Amino acid sequence: MSTLRLSFSGLCTFVFDPPLGGDGSARREATVLLQRLTRARALANQVNLQPEVIDQHFPLLEFNLADLQPESTRRADFHCFPDAAGRMTRGVCLLNGEDLTIGAEGRELAGGLSFSRQAPKDLANPQLSEEEQASLFWMVTLEDAVPGNAALNPKLLGTDPGSNQPILARVKLTEGRLRTRELTDSPYTVAGSKGSSSLNRRVATAFELEVDCGSKVRIRMVSHRNGSKTERALVLAAAGGGDVEVGIANMEIDRYVGLDAAAGPRVEADFEVYSDLLANPPAKGEPRPFLSNVSPGNSSGMGGVSGCVPVGW
Repeated sequence: MSTLRLSFSGLCTFVFDPPLGGDGSARREATVLLQRLTRARALANQVNLQPEVIDQHFPLLEFNLADLQPESTRRADFHCFPDAAGRMTRGVCLLNGEDLTIGAEGRELAGGLSFSRQAPKDLANPQLSEEEQASLFWMVTLEDAVPGNAALNPKLLGTDPGSNQPILARVKLTEGRLRTRELTDSPYTVAGSKGSSSLNRRVATAFELEVDCGSKVRIRMVSHRNGSKTERALVLAAAGGGDVEVGIANMEIDRYVGLDAAAGPRVEADFEVYSDLLANPPAKGEPRPFLSNVSPGNSSGMGGVSGCVPVGW
């Protein structure tokens, strides 16, 4: 029996049904929205009288090339991360106008998501238990950032993703255990918002879904382009047994093409792009919420996947 380990990082949005709240005991589904951020743009926050700039972000899915099965009809758009012999080890699919659903052993997953929202016993203690680390307590929500004005624009869920839409790709999660994978070292608060936010804690920068998948995982991808739909499938099985590891991200593409990142990972000003998804987004010139580091430091974690904070509703 293999386990699918599906990680999420970068600027992506978890929309829970029913909405996120309570202790996490209720079974839920979630739709992950990958926002269109493929053009660099100036942000509201300024440093030395100059606006910070968000670099291009690209929604993508990466997987182990050794896990790819012959019956797959979806191939990688490019390969990356060579081994010591120069052979590429990972395949990357660019997600542009695509709906993704996950199946296992020929069945669609539909058992409901499970997760914990347990708060740590001591918020100031940097040493967390495994259960405390895994909790979705660390997931920042738009309600944390803009209390009372965090309603999602309903058109975002009802409109097919596309290159000309605010959402480039969607991922439907219907089964498995969702947990926090990475945390910042230091606490963050909210700046730039008209509302009064009480956020003052470490925040999650990556999450992971664990699903029992038998021997094979089938990721169904339906692309929406030029008024038509095309369905393809990425079929994976762990080479030599073990787990199937897949990553979904909406982030800068530098590390995938062998370039050093232009700057260290950050979780601050990029957060303001989530304001575009609100039913009542701030007007031009109005304040936009972003995360502000309470103390010096930067994000870290098991893999340093991304400094961009995913957000939840």
